[in-house]
Formats: sequence, structure tokens, C-alpha cells
Amino acid sequence: MIDYDCLFCSILHGEEPAKLIYKDEANRLALIESLHPEGAIHWLAIPYEHVESIEMLAQQDASRFHNLMSFALAATKQQATKFPDLHNGFTVKMHIGPFETVPHAKLHILSVE
Repeated sequence: MIDYDCLFCSILHGEEPAKLIYKDEANRLALIESLHPEGAIHWLAIPYEHVESIEMLAQQDASRFHNLMSFALAATKQQATKFPDLHNGFTVKMHIGPFETVPHAKLHILSVE
């Protein structure tokens, strides 16, 4: 499902600009650069389908939630050779509750500084 009012859905469908770090077309997942970075590296792992929050994704489709988590870890590790800021490791975090600047399921990936 696509929500054409959602910034991330618009990015994934080429309607809004963003820096795409990595796309997995087969599994319909992507890593994009955050527009408001909190560190040297701040990426978002997002599914192509629109789901209002990471909490909702985990509740409605645990398998898809696990796929997104596995993707975030593997894709970020794969990018480490291209991004030296990842050499000290990275953190994966998620927001639970009302604090969502863009209502779309996502995992934040931040370099350790």
C-alpha cells in the first residue's frame, strides 16, 4: 500500500528527492539518508509499503518487522567499506509512541562517534 501524502512513500516512488544509500528491490526495502541527521551517519531503513509506525509493523506483521531489522543490519554492514564513519560501529534505534516526524515504519541507523 502506498500513501501518496507520505514523504517516504514519495521518495521511494521517485516523486521526492533523497539520497538513497541502498535498495533491495526483491524485498522492497531501502536505506535512505536522514534529512535531519543526528550524527555523521544517520540513515533510515524503510519498507516500501506504507505502515504508520515501526510499532504497528511489529504488531501487524512480525515477519516483515524482522526482515526490516535484518536488512538494516546487513545493508549497513555492507556499506561500511564505503563509509569510514561506520568503522567504529553503529546503533540501530526506533521510536515507539507519539513521536513520529514522518508516520512511516522506520529504523534509524546512526554511526558511533
